[in-house]
Formats: sequence, C-alpha cells, structure tokens
Amino acid sequence: MEIWKLSEKVSKISDVIPYYFVSLFLSCISFSVFIIVVSGEPSWLQLMPVIIYSFYVVIPYLLFAVPLQIIFNKRPRKFNVFYLLIYTVLSFVAVFLFNVMLFRIEPTYLVKTQIYYGFSFAAAAIYWFWDSVFLQKKN
Repeated sequence: MEIWKLSEKVSKISDVIPYYFVSLFLSCISFSVFIIVVSGEPSWLQLMPVIIYSFYVVIPYLLFAVPLQIIFNKRPRKFNVFYLLIYTVLSFVAVFLFNVMLFRIEPTYLVKTQIYYGFSFAAAAIYWFWDSVFLQKKN
C-alpha cells in the first residue's frame, strides 16, 4: 500500500474519533440517568451517582456497541430501524452478561424480569439515537 493512501485513511479515522467519544459519553450519561429514574430513586439524580453509573455503563458499550458502530459507520444511515434492531440484539447479550457476571444474578431469573428487557431496549435505543445524531452522516 502506498504511503499517501495510508495517510489518507488515518486522516479519515482521526476526523471521526471525537464523534465516537461524544456519542459514547452522551450515551453513558443518558443511560445512567435512565437507570436512576427507573430505579425510583430521584434523590440519586445528582452528579456523583450519574458518574458512578456511567463508569459501569461504559464497559458494555465499549465492548459491544462501539465495534458495531464502527461497522455501521462504513454505510451511514441516520435513524435506521435495522441498526436499532441489531443494537437491541447485542444489548440483550451485553445486559445479560454484565448482570450475570457483576451482580451474580441467576440467568433464568434475569430473563424472566421485565426490567431486563426494559434496560436492554433502552440501552440500545439511547446508543442508537446518539450514534445517529453524531456519526451516521453521509459523506
């Protein structure tokens, strides 16, 4: 590969990286606020609990959503329902694994709860929204 082609690819990637971080940051903050509101503890809606929840939320997002986001950004489509569906499927896996490993919840009990499905869909929808706003742009 010629040097100028390689530098052109690196330039394209470096232009997009800040948008990945903004999308990830806003997704973590939004999902943390969602968790606090749904948990019924509005008194926790302060800066410190939101930051703490955001640190827990960033791990599954980094492992599952960001790689998928990079793939989707090769063919950008704003607010594509198919992308939401794929994010949702991966979100079910991520929320399941994260809850089973971190909180030692029995897997059969977890999938029977409504909160599992609500959190999974909310995590996917929030990430999909911020991804569509910041990254899914036509070149």
